[in-house]
Amino acid sequence: MTSLIIRAYQKIPVTTMTFNFTMSDTLSADTFWAGVRAHMTYFATFTDAGTYSYFNIMPNTSGGFTFTFDPFWGGNLTKPQLQALVAPFLKDLNDLGIPVAPVYIQYPSLYPAWNASFPPEVVGGFNNHAASRLFPRENFVNATLLNDTLAAVRYAIEAGGILIGYNIKSALNPLASQNNSVNPAWRETLTHFILVGLWNNNATFEQIQTVSETMTNDWMVKWRSVSPGAGSYLAEADINEPDFQQAFWGSNYPRLYALKQQYDPWGLFYAPQAVGSEDWYIKDQIPYVPTQDGRLCRRT
Repeated sequence: MTSLIIRAYQKIPVTTMTFNFTMSDTLSADTFWAGVRAHMTYFATFTDAGTYSYFNIMPNTSGGFTFTFDPFWGGNLTKPQLQALVAPFLKDLNDLGIPVAPVYIQYPSLYPAWNASFPPEVVGGFNNHAASRLFPRENFVNATLLNDTLAAVRYAIEAGGILIGYNIKSALNPLASQNNSVNPAWRETLTHFILVGLWNNNATFEQIQTVSETMTNDWMVKWRSVSPGAGSYLAEADINEPDFQQAFWGSNYPRLYALKQQYDPWGLFYAPQAVGSEDWYIKDQIPYVPTQDGRLCRRT
């Protein structure tokens, strides 16, 4: 490194909102999912206003599900501004009969807000398998696609999956070139959804295989079918992702593959589902259980 440029920005206020709602004797499954749909209808509105939200849908001890904001993040918004923005959404929940008790906290700048909102967390592990999908704006502004997307999400969660969701939009930086290897799907994305499948700590390879195969060939099939041409976030994706070239890099892949052949024709640098990995296979690997224990062989 011979030089470094640091761009400083003005401090901005950040206001966060947290709340949850859960299925119960007085809140049916259909009403719960109607509440999730109500949130989805505001994905474009919220991100266009510069917000970001981190939420999850997980099973609870009563046999139902709980939706939780962890948190809803209002960058450059004061508490009154954030309250005004989310007021229509909260009214929709109330009209559905979903009571919520939002907690708002305003911070003077990003650092204390981040410190308070995002404590260290464990990601990954030996008892789960995850996949992800980048859903474009059209899935949430088109009522038919919105219903199809909700149905696909509900199907996977009710079948045993866990949802970790991000309502997020990439910002166009006029000072930076867009000619890079980032998946073009990010330019249209309003949601990055992670789907997690679980197994017991003492699960056999056969049980792990069943969960992983179900994830790839059942749950995620429905997600991919309602978002054709979209993609997946490489860093939090299914290692068994079919057509990973398109899912992870989109239209950039032919150029990236050509560069791989130019600078590493020997395939010295290998990783599963990385650029050029289709030229290799691992011998004697259990399907859908990527142990990486077998011999790495070049395809002929």
